[in-house]
Parts: sequence; structure tokens; C-alpha cells
Amino acid sequence: MRTLLLAVFCFFAPLAGAESWNQLPPAEQAALAPIQTQWNTLPEKAQHNFRRLAQQYPKLTPDQKTRFSNRLATWASLTPEQRQAAREKYRAFSHIPKEEREKIKQQARQKQATRLQQPASAVPPVNARP
Repeated sequence: MRTLLLAVFCFFAPLAGAESWNQLPPAEQAALAPIQTQWNTLPEKAQHNFRRLAQQYPKLTPDQKTRFSNRLATWASLTPEQRQAAREKYRAFSHIPKEEREKIKQQARQKQATRLQQPASAVPPVNARP
């Protein structure tokens, strides 16, 4: 689910011109704080996508704002290769019939709930492969 949302960032129309971080309104800077250090190096299209999301930020509930910030921080920490893989996963997932997508989402939620119930020592590291 996280990957799905993060991949959506790259699918909107490009902005007419790139803006430096200091040119952003304070409300957008607050919403996009997790990617501040990368902002000036992002392509115009990515900046536009993030700005559109930031404009919706004030309408979010506190829980949604927390999720948004966490997901944005996760996206910012990905390598370009990992971001590309996320985009490809999103594209592939979007071609699966809706009923099947819902089944997959439910399985992921159950898996996550199980992980949250395990003691910390029993949870494998995020990058560990079985």
C-alpha cells in the first residue's frame, strides 16, 4: 500500500517551471519538509506532483497528516532504483482486476497486523529476504 501511494507521486502533469524550496509557500514547505534537502534537485514534474499533494495537506485529518509525512519520508529515503521499482509495481498492480487487488490489499493488511503483534525481536529487518 505504501509503495502504491508513493508511486502515484510521479503520474501528474508537469509544472510550468521549477521553483526553489525558498519560493514555496510556508504551508507547502511544512507539508513537504521530509524532502526539503532533495527539493532543488527534483525534476519539475516531481516538484509539481509533490506540490499538488501538499496543497491537499491542510484538508487531511491528523492521522492522515502523520501517514502522509511518514510515507513522504520513506519515499525520500528510497534510491532511484527503488523508486523505479515502486513505479513499476504500481503500474503492474493497476492492471490487476479490482477484486483481486482488494484481496491482495487485505492479505497485506493481515500480514502487517501480524507483524505488529509480534515482539520486536521476532520481526525481521525490513531489508531482510526470506
